Amino acid sequence: MEKPSSIPTPESRAEEESLVQACRAGQPEGFDRLFRIYAPQIERVIVRLIGATADLEDILQNTFVEAMRSFARFRGEASVKTWVTRIAVHVTMNQLRRGVRRHVALELLPSTEEPVATSASPDEAVDDRQLGQRLHVLLDRISPKKRVAFLLYAVEGQTVEEVAALTGAGRAATKSRIWFARRELLAMARKDPLLLELARAQTEAGPCR
Repeated sequence: MEKPSSIPTPESRAEEESLVQACRAGQPEGFDRLFRIYAPQIERVIVRLIGATADLEDILQNTFVEAMRSFARFRGEASVKTWVTRIAVHVTMNQLRRGVRRHVALELLPSTEEPVATSASPDEAVDDRQLGQRLHVLLDRISPKKRVAFLLYAVEGQTVEEVAALTGAGRAATKSRIWFARRELLAMARKDPLLLELARAQTEAGPCR
């Protein structure tokens, strides 16, 4: 499956239902459209959770293979996007449990889609890159369940309820995972003033609600 250069989205509920029916029937064109619509969004979520790892493409492909296998059980209780995202989260967590190492990833730094200040020098850009790498080294020391819950909450901007639904955990357990991940990250970053500032920027959302 090739990622599309543009994102064709369902124009209506009826169109999405048509897509669902095609996938349930095992029609190849349905699965192809499913991938073309949601792959860019799902890839972004995976990168947020695991970084720009060499395994990114495998995780993305495995997510949609699992979706194709499971579509007969899709009941429409959540949107297709939410359902596929939930599969992606679980595939990613399984990969993390196997000890995958993240490579250079800058997801916790300002988005590359945002305008870059013209005053920033190449040296400053390199420093930002190195800072992002150092932060990911700390995130690699947090357990997959806590790290994924924290990143979905603090970086993806999901609510506690949404994180709980995506990870299959209860609300109380989700709040606990986010809180402990935040505490562990700040504790590990405390000896590095610049890293601590960046870590605090990612944990300043306040108490989970």
